[in-house]
Amino acid sequence: MGEYFISADLAQISDFTAITIIESFLTDEKGAEYHLRRIERPERGTPYPKIVDRLKEIAESPQIKQQHKTVAIDITGVGRPVWDLLKQNFRGTWANLRGVLITGGNEVTEDGKIYRVPKRDLISALQVAFQNEQLKIARDLEGADTLVKELTNFKVKINLNGHDQYEAWREGVHDDIVLSAAMGVWLATRRYNSRNWLKSLIT
Repeated sequence: MGEYFISADLAQISDFTAITIIESFLTDEKGAEYHLRRIERPERGTPYPKIVDRLKEIAESPQIKQQHKTVAIDITGVGRPVWDLLKQNFRGTWANLRGVLITGGNEVTEDGKIYRVPKRDLISALQVAFQNEQLKIARDLEGADTLVKELTNFKVKINLNGHDQYEAWREGVHDDIVLSAAMGVWLATRRYNSRNWLKSLIT
């Protein structure tokens, strides 16, 4: 069994909430593999407390209850109240909790269990995992085709300050599944890199 990363890109205004589950394995060939196990898109307008309840339901499911797992939410637009709700509901569980603030900057910063992460870093982690064939997606996985469409609709725009911005090609194209999966892969990659760093100190 691997380590699980359950992440949610929370809906804002007319967008969807997306929940993804990624299982991370260490392998001899590629170092790490990330298996996308599930994609969920709750109905539009689903209240945040219900989303948090669903995340807890997934984390406490018999298949992964006893496994190492991280539960992460994007708190960029919804702020600390939802993060506080997540911490309250998961009190007493074995899940590692992480909040992600997506920024347009250049550096990752960490404040306790909250990361400020450039959107570029999140998308790049997902793209690299695809290109290196580290990200495995079952062909019959529900929502996988939507993820691929979202990825192909992404473009990079350079603003006047020289910062790159990731956005969809057309208005009305969503990126919620991309961002949810990207958070999971980014966290899994960060975890894998920290393991390698500790291993190098020991050896």
